[in-house]
Amino acid sequence: MYGLFSSKRAALEAMRVLADQHRLCYGVIGLEKLSPNKPCFRFMLRQCAGACCGQEERAAHNARLQTSLQSIQVQCWPFPGAIALVERYNDEVQMHVIAQWCYLGSVLEPRDGQALARQAAGFDADGYKILCRPILGGQAEIIPLW
Repeated sequence: MYGLFSSKRAALEAMRVLADQHRLCYGVIGLEKLSPNKPCFRFMLRQCAGACCGQEERAAHNARLQTSLQSIQVQCWPFPGAIALVERYNDEVQMHVIAQWCYLGSVLEPRDGQALARQAAGFDADGYKILCRPILGGQAEIIPLW
């Protein structure tokens, strides 16, 4: 899955930005309609590498597209179950229970987190954005709850 966008417009704009950065063809990636046997307008402006008119092989274009999409790829949950993200402040410890990028609540003991981990929660894009860096970056103290 690629991108977490608030609207279709935001997703399309992100695709335009990627296309501009990597000289991708708007027509080939579906942002514009192509006229048969004619290059796209961006090719004439040298902003497209020519996948629309045979100047570039589709395989090369598609490889650049896949590479560009990696920057907006949503990361899969890296654990087999829920975790407790440990937060320490002075002598106090609080554990935030997370499962599948969803915040389920806070507890003081790991055993209490196991009960929370059994409840279902919906995916939260904002929570994902907040949690991704500390969890994937190895900056957080994590206790597995499975």
